[in-house]
Amino acid sequence: MSDKRFPTPVRVIVKHHQENIIATAWDAVEFLRRWPARRSLAYRRALQHCLDALDGIRSPKKARASFTAAVREEGLLA
Repeated sequence: MSDKRFPTPVRVIVKHHQENIIATAWDAVEFLRRWPARRSLAYRRALQHCLDALDGIRSPKKARASFTAAVREEGLLA
């Protein structure tokens, strides 16, 4: 399984202002599995789109867009 690199990494902030750099669909899936916020529709969409990118069904660019939307919705975007 390829990591499916995002066109540009996404910087997210979690507890205690710890910054994480999410550069691939796999990184995003790992972050989403430890999601520190509510699991909204945007969260579920991001998880599915990132899994789809890993399977080659969706582009990493679209998976990144969904992931960024979920992170932004919860105020975790750096």
